[in-house]
Amino acid sequence: MSVEEQVWLVAEYEPVSLFSLRMSNTTSKGGKTLVVPTPYAVKMALIDACFRAYDGEEAQRTARSVFDALKGRRIRFRPPPHCVVQNTFVKALDAERDGDLPFKQTIVYREFAAFSGGTLAVAVEVGGMSEADCALVEKLFRHINSIGKRGSFWQCVGAGRTSGPIPDGYTAALHGGELNRPELYGMVQVLDDFGEELVKAKDGFERISTYGEGKVTLGKHRVLATTAVPYRVENASKRHTWYRRVVG
Repeated sequence: MSVEEQVWLVAEYEPVSLFSLRMSNTTSKGGKTLVVPTPYAVKMALIDACFRAYDGEEAQRTARSVFDALKGRRIRFRPPPHCVVQNTFVKALDAERDGDLPFKQTIVYREFAAFSGGTLAVAVEVGGMSEADCALVEKLFRHINSIGKRGSFWQCVGAGRTSGPIPDGYTAALHGGELNRPELYGMVQVLDDFGEELVKAKDGFERISTYGEGKVTLGKHRVLATTAVPYRVENASKRHTWYRRVVG
């Protein structure tokens, strides 16, 4: 798509609580967090919002329509200006392989991100999307109040469209020609997204649905993309790491 044809729908969110979304390549007991949501998480959040914005069969029809409209589209993020990642150990329940009880207490490593100084911007590429679908996605963004693990709350403060290339300060795929100014990025994280096989699959919606048949296989239907994030380390200790956004 040429620069002139690029159109982005941008929704902005104020952080309401600590954010946590475990990296896909970490274990459940070593839960390092991402500092931005993932395209996969946002697409699923928009589909989930259909069932809170509509009732019954209308919700199901709308969710399928949103899946078809969004499944192959790029999503990029502009994180808030400041992010402090806190390191901690917490108690959790784990499956008990031996003994009479189904669970046992264990200690797991967790990270939680605290944001300040501005909003999180979520930009969805909507060039060529119908006006009705664009308006629907914009409406659904306002119904999202949680992105990430349970308790990662956000408040939508606005949404609108912009034309042209996505500005500096947003995440960029490390491969594929998006990384035009590498000096603006001081962090790389792996974000998941819908894979090509899921985009092309006739039963794609059934695969992502909790009540549908079929599976989502990592590497096929759900893929990992190495992504540059516009954060640099400002300060760090054994208990926290403070990141500052490079642009703005």
